[in-house]
Amino acid sequence: MPANRMPLLFRTAVKVLGTCLLVPLLSACPKGDIGAPCNHGSVEPPASKLVTFPALSCNDLLCIYADEAKAPAASCAADPDCNAGNTDGKDRFSCVSGKCQLSLTYVLTRSMCSRRCESDADCEDGGITDKILFEDSSCELGFKCAIIQQLGEFCCEKLCVCADDLSEASADALATDCMSGKIMCDTEMPAPL
Repeated sequence: MPANRMPLLFRTAVKVLGTCLLVPLLSACPKGDIGAPCNHGSVEPPASKLVTFPALSCNDLLCIYADEAKAPAASCAADPDCNAGNTDGKDRFSCVSGKCQLSLTYVLTRSMCSRRCESDADCEDGGITDKILFEDSSCELGFKCAIIQQLGEFCCEKLCVCADDLSEASADALATDCMSGKIMCDTEMPAPL
């Protein structure tokens, strides 16, 4: 009788061990993070659109801020003076020393993880096994594959950008300039001195 019990105990132990090893592997699958909040590692708001690489909090190491709203040139006494013309109710600007500037808080709420892409489809979930979007993203209109930089490391490169922040006219003009060769991107690294 003990000879029969050993295989049963052995099989049960193998099942339990297999389950214990399989559950962590299944739950360790990377989840998509396009649209997840990220920061640029700076305490000063940028003057315009910004791409940060490497952004260690993002799977593809890309953190982008794509809104191109400009601060009003008028002087101010308080933050509401800078946001008086906003029709969408977003407080993009703050009053600092009597001048309007982009609000760091706004930049942080609109900065999102991204990745390189070829088409809009690359910026969408592809089904149950291909989840690339962050579930709780503040992006309401979805993501577009667009060029937002004409200088630097990501010059004329397509990235997944939240459509809420994207100026399609500006992105289309930039894409046309990149395709026609009007914008020359320096992809060569400078030689060491």
